[in-house]
Formats: sequence, C-alpha cells, structure tokens
Amino acid sequence: MKTDVKVDSSHPYIRNLNAIREQDVVVIDNIPSPPLVGEAYIASDCLIIVCHQGQIINNQAEEFALRAHDISILLPDQIAIPQAVTDDLRCTNVALSRDFFERLRHRFPYTRCAALFRRRPPCHLTEEQFAIALDLVDAVRNISHHASPHREEMLMHLLSILLNLLGEYHVANYPDEVAGRESLFSRFYESIIEHYRESHEMAFYARLHHLTPKYFASLIKAETGISATEWITNYVIIQAKMLLDSHKEMTVQQISYHLGFSEQASFSRFFKANTGMTPSEYKEKG
Repeated sequence: MKTDVKVDSSHPYIRNLNAIREQDVVVIDNIPSPPLVGEAYIASDCLIIVCHQGQIINNQAEEFALRAHDISILLPDQIAIPQAVTDDLRCTNVALSRDFFERLRHRFPYTRCAALFRRRPPCHLTEEQFAIALDLVDAVRNISHHASPHREEMLMHLLSILLNLLGEYHVANYPDEVAGRESLFSRFYESIIEHYRESHEMAFYARLHHLTPKYFASLIKAETGISATEWITNYVIIQAKMLLDSHKEMTVQQISYHLGFSEQASFSRFFKANTGMTPSEYKEKG
C-alpha cells in the first residue's frame, strides 16, 4: 500500500502537462498512482481515468474510490481525494486540456453528464461496458497520434461518444440514485468554483440554493459522504496551496486577499487549522 505520495516531476501526468496544453488530447498509459496521494487536489484538465487493475482507496467517501474496471471522470476544477493506492494499480488517463474541454462542452453540451460525473466520478462497469469503453479509448489514442488536419474534429466526435456513453452507464448502473440530489451537488460544486472568494461559509451556499443550512448540509452529506463545509474548505485550501507553491512573488497578505479573507490573520488561522502549519511555514517548506 502506498500513502503520502507527493507530486513530483517524474509522474507520467506531470511530465505530459506541456503536451496536453499543446496537443489538447493526450492518452497516458501505465500510470501507477494519482499525481498526489493522501491529500486532496484539484484537477486542472478533464481526466478520463481508466482503471485496469488495483485500487485507489477513499475510506472517507467510498463512492470516490476506484477499482479495476472503473472509469472515473474528473472534470476541470473537480476535487479528487485519493487516500491510498494499492501497489498493483495501473491506469490509463485520457487527458483533455481545459480549453479543448470547453470547446467540446459548448459543441456537445454535457449538462446531464456533468451532474453525474460531479456526483460520482467513478462508475463501475460490466465486462461488456468496459470492453466497449476500451475500444473507444483505443480509437482516441490512435487518432491523437494522427497527423491530420481533421484531428480535432475526429477527437471531438470520439470523445463526445465516449462521455455520453459513460453518462448512460452511470444512469444504468446506479438506478437508485436520486437525480435531484445529483443536480444539487453539481450546482453546489459549481457555485463553490464561482463564489469561493466571496464566502467560505456553508450557510452562504445554502441561501444560494434556497435551502436552510441544516437541510442543505444534510443533503450534501447524504449524497457524497462529505460535509458541505469540508467541500468548501478543501477547495479553498487547495487553491491556497497552489498559490503558495506557484506564485512565490505573492506575499501571504496578497494571497489572503485574493482568496477572500478580510485580513491575513484570519487566513493564517484558517490555513493552520486545516493543515497544521501557517501559510509562511508552508511556503518556506516548499
């Protein structure tokens, strides 16, 4: 069992970040772990994660665990929370750049699928479903290497088919899930992305969705196994770490204002309560 794995430049996904930006669609095989294990992170691209063997474990939210013959869809800005992986894990990632995904989404709307993927990123497939999905992934892999003026057009159509098919598998394989609750979580998550600088309070998001805080919190907890407050906190903490890691020119005070804190002291207390260290200590450690 592997835990406490940190992001490093040798990870296959990290090595391909520039290629994803330049080529829009890249298929990466033989991936032995997520880029970060033991700590939540935010997907910057759209990732279709095909699990061939092994497991990605999440005891906090079983529905976010991934095992053999699962395919997980991480949409841009999606929080991933892998707690551990087995030593035999092997995955294929179909990585779509954020720009390509936006073009794809506007051409082939994914409103229905997005709610399903936000709610339950992994879907466990039957043998037949998994084989069909693998055929489509193989086609995407082949076309992604094809030097053709119609490469993007062909990839658009293939990925539209793959994402819609996976959406149908979600519906077929989890018939007891309540569609209304799925759409609530999807709307809640989208509102975090839009408003996290404005408020870090669960009650603010409950009001946005015209529900009492208690009822709103109970729905999100029942739906995801994680409290609404934790979703908000995780998102803000990850954004803070990204700024501390990637923008060394920004002061802690500038970062605190950027994240919507009224003063640096409030940000420092919030960060230390959730990470065990102050922003300055985290920055120095990096």
